[in-house]
Amino acid sequence: MKKYYYIAFTLLLILPMFSCEKWLDVSPKTEIKSDDNFELEQGFKDALTGVYLLMIDESLYGRELTFGFTDVLAQYYTGIYQTSHAYYYPAQYDYTDNSSVSIINNIWGSAYNAIANLNELIAQLERADKGMFTGRNYELIKGEAYGLRALLHFDLLRLFGESYSANPDGDAIPYVSALGTTVTATSSVSEVIDYALNDLQIAQENLLADPVIETNSTTATDDESYERDRFYKFNYYAVKLLMARIYLYKQDYDNAYEAAREVINQSYFVWTPETEITTSDEDSRNYILSEELVFALYDSKLRDAYTSYFTTDNGLYMNDENYEGLFELHKSGYYGDYRYTYLTELLTDVDVRFSTKLKQPTGSGTAYLYKMPMMRLSEAYYIAAECALDEEDITQSVSYLNAVRLQRNIPDQLSESLTKAEVLDEIYKEYAKEFMCEGQLFYYFKRRNTEYIPVPSVSGGSLTYSYVVPNYVLPLPDDEIEYGGR
Repeated sequence: MKKYYYIAFTLLLILPMFSCEKWLDVSPKTEIKSDDNFELEQGFKDALTGVYLLMIDESLYGRELTFGFTDVLAQYYTGIYQTSHAYYYPAQYDYTDNSSVSIINNIWGSAYNAIANLNELIAQLERADKGMFTGRNYELIKGEAYGLRALLHFDLLRLFGESYSANPDGDAIPYVSALGTTVTATSSVSEVIDYALNDLQIAQENLLADPVIETNSTTATDDESYERDRFYKFNYYAVKLLMARIYLYKQDYDNAYEAAREVINQSYFVWTPETEITTSDEDSRNYILSEELVFALYDSKLRDAYTSYFTTDNGLYMNDENYEGLFELHKSGYYGDYRYTYLTELLTDVDVRFSTKLKQPTGSGTAYLYKMPMMRLSEAYYIAAECALDEEDITQSVSYLNAVRLQRNIPDQLSESLTKAEVLDEIYKEYAKEFMCEGQLFYYFKRRNTEYIPVPSVSGGSLTYSYVVPNYVLPLPDDEIEYGGR
């Protein structure tokens, strides 16, 4: 499209070939080209769009950090235990095999490449003439850029650093907030969290102008076309939900609770209507539960990704008995769970089941196409449930869980007489059911510092578990260790 795409995609092709030190090196020639691109408002729009496109690369949220690598680490798939499978070694937390090394290096390089582009955009915004921007576009672009920088760093932290609950002072990753020729020092887990929250505070202040906020939704602007489809942009409520995630990660339950409740109480993002889920017309089904997506990436390759990876050949499936265990089908009333009944598919000839969450409709459901889920409304309820539990308010905690379960057609409501440990177990089971293909379950286990990852199954009508010992910390790429002085 515009010149910035040339810059962004040239960086994407070149940067992974060099060390971390080279990644930070932006030549004067490149800076001059970049400055030229930011002479008009359109250049800033294109720059931000370029970052969203970088994020949907298969090494990031187009696969590895959604239905690929991170879901493999969460033990969602039972069909990958053959040495020829691309995920065979990652599934066993062997991060030294070349297959694992390649995935890990690509995640690192692609994420920091996107961060580099964000840093250039932010630098240009800070010295731009606000008068060139239409309406509230300056605030929206700036808020999204700071929010995305926090998101990418936090996900890198959740992969390459120890969990906060395990070692908040341990060395983690560099939080890179500027382009330059010097190596950015490694920050501790706590420091990365503080830097991310600081970025989110700036994002929040700017996104108070966001039309997703009810009081702003009817405000007329001169650029309504740019403001449409705010779920595809890192909007105000995406900022609040990420704040809730991060505060929960650092065990700051009060602030996590406050942020989560703000998402729960908003009216822009709503529960998906039952009729869109339960329709018998599978070609028009809302598999992604699109109305609930607080933030999604537009991925035009999703149809190809689904047909390529959710097959018996590629093994991104579970044995049917494992699915029965995951969705607790040994209990009466649980077969009606929409996430099982309408968002999975059984291949009877081999007795395995796939998630159909990423299946792309071909009929009238075009509004549900090409949405890669990044954040959804239900997560705010789960965070609030955990925070209420920290306050010993089991009644309120159970109420938040039941609110989601009701939307998923589980008529058996949880009892207020459950113990704290039992409620925590229900929260885990909700994460496991809800975030398939979204990459969040592994992060849940890591945040809780879970010693063994459970793999449920139903045998003879009884629920049983096998357990896997995880390795939660990915090794830094060799180049980062050699050239970054880690």
